[in-house]
Order: sequence, then C-alpha cells, then structure tokens
Amino acid sequence: MATFSFVSVRLSWYSLIFFGLVLTQVECLKDASIDRIFTEEELSSYIGENDGPIYLSVLGEVYDVSTGKDFYAAGSGYSYFAGKDGTVAFFSGEFEDTTEKKNILDYKPNQIAAMEEWRAFYEDHETYFFVGKLEGDFYDSKGHPTQYLNDIKEKLNIKEEKDL
Repeated sequence: MATFSFVSVRLSWYSLIFFGLVLTQVECLKDASIDRIFTEEELSSYIGENDGPIYLSVLGEVYDVSTGKDFYAAGSGYSYFAGKDGTVAFFSGEFEDTTEKKNILDYKPNQIAAMEEWRAFYEDHETYFFVGKLEGDFYDSKGHPTQYLNDIKEKLNIKEEKDL
C-alpha cells in the first residue's frame, strides 16, 4: 500500500510538471499575441547596425523591414526612416529631425490618407512584418490607441465619407 501511495504521489508530481509545462506553453502563446510596446529609445536601436534588424514606424505601428536593407540601411535612400516613426516624412518628403513635432491634425484629409496608405503598404507587404507599437503620440504604454490617434482616424473617416 505504501508503494502505491508513493507511485501515486510520483504520478501526481509528474502530472503537475506536465500540466505546468503545458500551461506555461499556453501562457507563452497568449503572450505572443500581445503587441510588443517600443519606446522611442528602443526603436532607435533597430537601424541595422552589425547586421541587426531594421524597424520603422508609421502612425505608431512598428514594422520589421530588414529584408529591405538595400533601401533602409545606413547610407541608403530611405535610411532616414530606420529606427523611428517617420509618419509625416513619408508623404511630406521632409527628412530633417526637428524638435518641434508636427500636429497631423493640421494636415488636410488627403495628406492624412497618404500617411495611412504608407501604413497599409507596410502592413500588406510580403516580406515586411508588424512587430509592435510605439509608445508615444499614437499608442500609450499598454498599446492602446491615444485620443490623438483616434482623432486622426476620425478625420480620415470624414475624408472617406466625402469621397463616397
């Protein structure tokens, strides 16, 4: 009887380990579905140095564009966008960093639509992929849209309704 108890405890212990591993794997899968949140400082390190990844952000959505290193690596034509949110620069062609941020709501709806088209370009690209959100103007520290982003989307929706 004592042997049976020992085996029973042993089986329970192994069961706990097994179910613990399964639960851990389920938690990992669940966590993988949570967007990674980048700070501006973190994002700035993804510029392709030492064959590292290249990330950029449009409207606060961060994309891995490493497969396009011929375009985005240092010295390339679009290297300005690596490691930062270049939302305004995507349509304006202004490639100078300024301490004064531009208010996207001051732009015309068709200009905001151009920003959204660039975001959609990266989202739909075959070899670039979404990796997270940038904390700041567009998303908070938990990855929720800010009121600013909601206002931008609202202005874009008004433009789309007028186009119909």
